[in-house]
Amino acid sequence: MTALKICSVIILAVVLLNVQETNGALSSRTWRKIYKANRNGPYLGLVIPNLFEMNPLLQSPSFTSSNLTLDFDGRRFRFGTIGEKKVILAMTGLGVINAGITTQLLLSLFKIEGVVHCGIAGNANPSLNIGDLTIPQYWSHTGLWSWQRYGQGPKDELPLESDGDYPKKIAYLEFANYTVNATHVASCDNLLNNIWFEAEEVYPIDGTPEERQHTFWVAVDPHYLQKA
Repeated sequence: MTALKICSVIILAVVLLNVQETNGALSSRTWRKIYKANRNGPYLGLVIPNLFEMNPLLQSPSFTSSNLTLDFDGRRFRFGTIGEKKVILAMTGLGVINAGITTQLLLSLFKIEGVVHCGIAGNANPSLNIGDLTIPQYWSHTGLWSWQRYGQGPKDELPLESDGDYPKKIAYLEFANYTVNATHVASCDNLLNNIWFEAEEVYPIDGTPEERQHTFWVAVDPHYLQKA
């Protein structure tokens, strides 16, 4: 019996010694770094898609690193200044999801006064050339579609349209209109039919929690647009 008690005590001691300190998803050490960084805020957040686009900024004489970096959740947040402005640089990775996650981490962890997204992009405007600097007044995410069944058209109701989820308010693309190399036919059809562009669901920080709003065009902050 005594030997069993001693064995139980030893096992309990081993378990306790192997328990690692946890503080939610962030360690206490990381929280201390965030707290220290925020004491020097607020910062302007710069979100950049990849290192190919970030490296020229890191090597620019306009950027001065503070030698403070913070790694979390696969992201690295670099602190420094551009001119007299305190900034945090964050590489997002490609894609809307990566950009959203990185930007949300930036806003949730640090004292941020504004966010600027910069990087290269393509365009459909023939008056713009490679190397031109463009500053949009609005932007949108055009990847949310309601894909209409083959055989249906603009006069047919979309799924959930009656509930206000997928209204036909913006525009649609008919795949048959983009058929190429079709000869000796009066018209072409396409089984992919139509896609209707839809507005995103948004939940404003100053709105009622879980009460959604819909928006397709997102206006750039007027203060930063004027500065640009």
